Amino acid sequence: MRKWLLIGACVLSIAGISRFFSSEHSSLIRVNLYPATLYWDGRKVVSNQKSGASAGILPQDVPPALEYKGTLYVPLSVVGRQLNKPVGWDAASYSAWVGQPPAALAKQVLPASPQPAVPAITSATTPSGNAAAPASTTAAASAKAPQPNNLFGLTLGMSAADVTRQLGAPGRKEPSSLGYQWWIYNSDPARYVQVGIGADGKVVDLYSLAPQARLGEIGIGTPLQALERLHPLQNVVSFSYMGANVQITNQKQQRPLVMENGVAAIYYLDKQNNDKVTALRLIDTQMLLRGGFYETKWTYQGQAPDFDPPALSVQEREMVNAAYERQILDLVNVSRYRAKLPPLQWSEAAAQVARSHSLDMETNDFFDHVSATTGSTPFDRLKQAKISYRMAGENIAAGYPDAIEAHESWMNSPGHRKNVLEKGFTQLGVGVISDYYTQTFLTPAK
Repeated sequence: MRKWLLIGACVLSIAGISRFFSSEHSSLIRVNLYPATLYWDGRKVVSNQKSGASAGILPQDVPPALEYKGTLYVPLSVVGRQLNKPVGWDAASYSAWVGQPPAALAKQVLPASPQPAVPAITSATTPSGNAAAPASTTAAASAKAPQPNNLFGLTLGMSAADVTRQLGAPGRKEPSSLGYQWWIYNSDPARYVQVGIGADGKVVDLYSLAPQARLGEIGIGTPLQALERLHPLQNVVSFSYMGANVQITNQKQQRPLVMENGVAAIYYLDKQNNDKVTALRLIDTQMLLRGGFYETKWTYQGQAPDFDPPALSVQEREMVNAAYERQILDLVNVSRYRAKLPPLQWSEAAAQVARSHSLDMETNDFFDHVSATTGSTPFDRLKQAKISYRMAGENIAAGYPDAIEAHESWMNSPGHRKNVLEKGFTQLGVGVISDYYTQTFLTPAK
């Protein structure tokens, strides 16, 4: 960061001049203003873009990079915009800053752009394969040190307009069960991200399992030990919310929850890969409590706090179910991308089989690959649907608040993970009914 600050401070001194550095204490220095193209984490930074962070600092025709005697300089305003932090410049003292200004210059800062029941899972492979035992997943933690809160340049509380400016238009917009809308950015599996936009148009949830995802110094593949050094994990996360004293039970060996200044970050761990971080999530406190992501207790005086998600109509529930089906396909394909495997194609025929089994489990209150009502196995159901296959597999889950939690749990169980990462599979159909999830994997017969 110090290097960026020094680079930015030099460039800020060109205010009002398009082709020269200048100051009261030096003569003019000629620089080369090439039509540079700057990339930040693989994403192109638009030349000449102005924002609240850069307004009034640089002339409109200054590109995002300058070259002087073989050294490339980047305006501090560009750095601030990419980090979503305010920047400032005090001409009297020749002082520049990113984020919090020095106390003596605080008024000079230029504003930046606005910013359950126990779940279960199980899997089945081809008839000769082995089924994994049901499993569950939960966890929590707390951090004393300030936590990073920026994912792909996005933060909780950022406006939907700023999300669009940062990432462009999403591939899809679809509902969630917690009362907000998911924006799905799935065009590049290396930068896949889900952005939850609340009813007030502000970001309330951010999630990514993409290989380029990072929260500060923590990224995909960071060991648990490194996470613990940066964020000491406690057994119970305690805080106040809506007049209640909340205590969240920590399961810090599975998906630690780090909470600092009201911002919750979930670090999903890969139990099949030496407890390395495998996904990142920033979530608004209200949504964290609405989802029942962790075992939670609270005490209060007076009126009871309301942590329940909004009730969904039948039609709204069906729309959420369909959204989670599509998200699970995306999450599977990002996981396969990380494993250097080809993506799976959607099979609507397999999805119909999967939905039928999820509905059977939900309606008849059971959880098993073998139907409690018909006795059919996953492979019986495929045959009954007249689907011929060379390979087939099924994963099921129940009790999870959304597609993200179901997927991360499947990936932490060897049997489910094997199905997700089976190189021989070519198709996937997903069926979600309420909080019952079924994946049907296929390789059609030729």
